[in-house]
Amino acid sequence: MTNEQFLPMIDEKEKITIERLINEYEIKINNFHINLENNKYISGIFGNVNSNIKKVFRYNHFLESINDLSNKTKKSIEKCVEAYQKTNLKYFNPIGNQISQEENDAYYYMENALFREVILWDSLAQLYNLYYDMNIDVEKIHYKKVIEQLSSKNTNEIDFTEILKYINEDYKVEENNIDKGIHKCISNVRNQMTHRFSIAITAFSENCEGNATLRAMPDLVYKIAKDYNMVQKYLVQIINMILKEIDQIMKECDLFS
Repeated sequence: MTNEQFLPMIDEKEKITIERLINEYEIKINNFHINLENNKYISGIFGNVNSNIKKVFRYNHFLESINDLSNKTKKSIEKCVEAYQKTNLKYFNPIGNQISQEENDAYYYMENALFREVILWDSLAQLYNLYYDMNIDVEKIHYKKVIEQLSSKNTNEIDFTEILKYINEDYKVEENNIDKGIHKCISNVRNQMTHRFSIAITAFSENCEGNATLRAMPDLVYKIAKDYNMVQKYLVQIINMILKEIDQIMKECDLFS
């Protein structure tokens, strides 16, 4: 029996870096209900009622959904890293598509995290739309357009020019600057998955740029974690502002718990 060296595709140092990114910002929310007698409450309001009360429930729907989506994105990133740590680099072959179960699991969770993380940006735009009374139909929200529109206005609380610069920055591989243009890189990968091919498959085809594409490498999960870190930062920022607004509404209306 030989003691074969095992080289994980993501080492402990890389794992710690990713964990730091996905744990830096935490969304903290509560449910907001209108209390009735006998421990009953109203979980939603429709129709001709106070607009501020209705706004609280509109906020609550997005806050609960975003919290759920954020937690599942984080879990998918963690599971992807876990699978890569069980994948032996010694047997990694980027050309062939006969891959181990561990590497296949890593791609499964990577794809899951990628799609969820991109949705978080549109969720961020939903909160901006509601907080700033932009009155855009929720079905027509696109985060880049919302952020671009807000960047042209003077808001003391949020630097939308900074956010716009981040999401529009071109992706470049530069020495000692691996974070440059990560959001655009993530967006491009997501579009490729939607329109052309799986990130888990190496392909040589005219469907690909340059007639060839290698399947995703472990560095993509770092990029997803970094972009997740950024959207979490901006989500926490606007959510804290929303909670202050809700608190003020609650003070003016004794129906809220």
